[in-house]
Order: sequence, then structure tokens, then C-alpha cells
Amino acid sequence: MSELTTPSLPTFSWIGHLKQDDRELLSSYGEFFPGHPGNVIIEEGVEQTEVFVVISGELEVRAKQEDGTEVLLARIGPGETLGEISLFDKGPAAATVTAVEFSQLWRIRDTDLMQFMEDNPGAGNVLLRTLASILAQRLRQMNPKAYGLSTYAVVDSPELPAEEPMPTLPAGTPLVDESLTPAEEEPPRLSRDTQRVHLEDEPEPIR
Repeated sequence: MSELTTPSLPTFSWIGHLKQDDRELLSSYGEFFPGHPGNVIIEEGVEQTEVFVVISGELEVRAKQEDGTEVLLARIGPGETLGEISLFDKGPAAATVTAVEFSQLWRIRDTDLMQFMEDNPGAGNVLLRTLASILAQRLRQMNPKAYGLSTYAVVDSPELPAEEPMPTLPAGTPLVDESLTPAEEEPPRLSRDTQRVHLEDEPEPIR
């Protein structure tokens, strides 16, 4: 098999929630294309601006590690969606998607999909709710604990050490110890000439 056969959007996956007329209309906003074995559909690190739907076939999702090696993240087949996160958060692809056998795919640019939603509010609302549900499920599968924290942002407050009771003083005890006086500041030292002037200016005592 080397050519597409009567391409049409599937009646399953997130598109399957649309009515038949809406699916046919949506398909006209994008395009069908073949994925031959070895074809890179999405390349890691490249700005992602399209959403893909797998009609048939199989693809692999791989990501590079810090040491340069690649790890297989998933194998995807009919009904799977790729690149939908770019609708909500623009950025480079986090993994590379490659066809491992002949596959039928459909793609649509982000701007065209948003235009379809604006032109068809009813169908657009269905797509947004379905895509949001898909993203939520993937977050749960990746790390349930992180998903819960990021969604609800609720954590237990740490326990504080118990306060020690204040010591009680006998009745009549002054709050300030009067026996303690602040240290007197040392007066500035004057030169002999300055002292002599001060003595000459000092008035004589009254006799």
C-alpha cells in the first residue's frame, strides 16, 4: 500500500465528537498526506505550528537525553493526536515523531484550526473541550502527583514548634533593673590651648 485511500477524518478520537457535516467541513481546513517509513512527521526542537491526526499506520515518539542518546517514549496509531499543545502554548517540539510503517495522516495549521472554531462556534466548543480533556489525561499519566499540585496548588502547612511559656515575675518586681545604668560616654578631649581659653572665659565667683 503506497497511496491514500478515500481519506476522511475518523469517527473516533477527539474529532469523533463532531457531527458528520462538521467533520467534513473541518477536513477542508487541513490536508491529508502519507507518512512513509522513516519520514519525520515532527522534529524535536523545531517550532510546532500544526496539529496532526493519525488515520492509519504506526509512528514512534522519541526524545533525546542529555547524553545524546534517544529514548522511545511511545508508539502511536489510528486516532492519536499530535501537536495539540501548540494550540495553547507555542514552542518547539519536545520529541521527534517518525513513521515506522506506511501511515495516513491529516494535519491542520494552528491558525486554520482556530479559524474553524471561530467560523463554527458550536463545533469549536466541542473541539476545545475534547482537546482540554486529552491534555488533562496525558498530564495524569505522566505524573499524577505533579498534576494534582499544579491543578489545585494545595499543600499542608508545616507544623511550627510549640512556643515556650513566658517566665512569670514576682509581684512588685520592676520591669527594668534600676541598678543597671548605661555606660557614660567619654567626654571629648580638649587641647591645652582650648582648656586655657575656657578657663579665661569662666566668670569669677561672686564673693
